[in-house]
Amino acid sequence: MSDGITRRDVLAGGAGIGAGVVGLGTPLVGDARAQESTTPVTVATRNCYLGANLFRLLVAATEGSEAVQTAVSDLLRSVDRSHVPARLDAIAAEIGRTEPDLVGLQEAALIRTGEPTSGTTPTATEVRHDFRETLLTALDDRDLPYRVVDAVETTDFQLPATVDGERKAVRLTDRDLLLAHEDVTIGEVTAGRFDAAVSLSEDGRAISVERGYQIADATVGDTRLTFCNTHLESASTETRLQQAVELEGLLAERRDPIALVGDLNSGPGGSLGAYDRLLETFRDAADGVGHTCCHAAGLRNDEVSLSARIDHILVQGAIGATDVTRVGADPANRISVDGDRLWPSDHAGVVATLVPGQESTATPTATGTETDTPAPTPTGTPSPPPTTSSSGYSVRVDDNTTVEVPGFGAATAAVSVLAAALAARRRAGDGDGDD
Repeated sequence: MSDGITRRDVLAGGAGIGAGVVGLGTPLVGDARAQESTTPVTVATRNCYLGANLFRLLVAATEGSEAVQTAVSDLLRSVDRSHVPARLDAIAAEIGRTEPDLVGLQEAALIRTGEPTSGTTPTATEVRHDFRETLLTALDDRDLPYRVVDAVETTDFQLPATVDGERKAVRLTDRDLLLAHEDVTIGEVTAGRFDAAVSLSEDGRAISVERGYQIADATVGDTRLTFCNTHLESASTETRLQQAVELEGLLAERRDPIALVGDLNSGPGGSLGAYDRLLETFRDAADGVGHTCCHAAGLRNDEVSLSARIDHILVQGAIGATDVTRVGADPANRISVDGDRLWPSDHAGVVATLVPGQESTATPTATGTETDTPAPTPTGTPSPPPTTSSSGYSVRVDDNTTVEVPGFGAATAAVSVLAAALAARRRAGDGDGDD
């Protein structure tokens, strides 16, 4: 699209200019407020990706506490080598190209280091990578006027490691962010963590893997809507479904229309339970946009290796998509840093322009080439070996700990680390009772 014509200009004028932009469709009936609104609303979902495959921690957990420490050290180096600032700058560039009014981000991690401790209670404060601040700096450097409306912290834990030759604690805090353009007015915001969570327990001590949501009343021009960003559980089909049901309840009394975006860890090409449940009350605005998960853990695969669609934009009420685009799936948009060529994330993102009072008429623009090649297998072979299931791998850490993970990517991070933490504490004879 030319520099003089923006996506908003095209859509506001009803023009069918540019790839993926089609006619506005047929008005829906039954919602006077939506039919009175005319301003298109562009929304996006993007998983930022930690930058390392934490499945290795499950392997290390079967080998002892020293193996866990070595694995954490290696994984931190992998995050460093993933060129976090360059990756987040690429995501900022995507935001600049697609001009969303509202953005839901998942895995906007905060990684800190500190003095080593005997437990998993987080205490480290020295920032190594702050995805939120790095992304905001990249947006500011590009003169893109976006702000963080809400940040919900989900899981927060730490493990021992060797960092730059010293024994340290490495702390990972997982966060989801809701961004808004400066022209968007935000009203009431409800954010929190789901009651349903995966818990790993041993000797009366438990550590939970928590996931979150953010729900905001937003006004774009003369269009008012409810915008929700979420990240559902990857490691348990049952927990993921419970979270989807809980999310339905949270949104039941909110104002229509509703745009729900996020990494649902469910959808075509993978486990369908949570996705199908949400489609009982929502419509898939990005159906056909293409797979969104997952590139290789190291992000250096030359070809697209996406094999499932788990990142979604769902809508409810009198609103429909007239333009849907997938980002992060075109090899031409990989970043070049120090001789490396990397994808910005292991996920692709999805951007959709929604028009009040319209049926969805978009022909999704799926950049990149689809592949039927499964996502790469995690490095290392757990002992005992994993058994496949409909949602990934079931891995027995020891006689008392079995976890189910999708087997690949940063979505496994929390459950992998926590399973490793329990095993490491047990083998180290840690009896301080830290949770």
